[in-house]
Amino acid sequence: MTHPHEPISDHRARLERARLEAVERRERALVDQCSPVNTPEMRVTIWERLHQVRLPKDPAHAILRVVAKQTSLTLAEVLAVQQQRAQPAIT
Repeated sequence: MTHPHEPISDHRARLERARLEAVERRERALVDQCSPVNTPEMRVTIWERLHQVRLPKDPAHAILRVVAKQTSLTLAEVLAVQQQRAQPAIT
């Protein structure tokens, strides 16, 4: 939303800056979802955030192979994250 006294060019520049920042955040997240510095859980969480979808609970779901490929994890590592999430929290 433009401010009453903000010139259109300033508004456009602000919008473009916000767009570029969003692109930069997405690119950073794409790198982070494959980074060996991050745990498999972190990589899967980043993948979920990027795609706005949760990891399915079905261990035979076809998307798990896609998640593994896009996170540079093995299918076994993705399944381990899935199984860990299925465990009840110990209190």
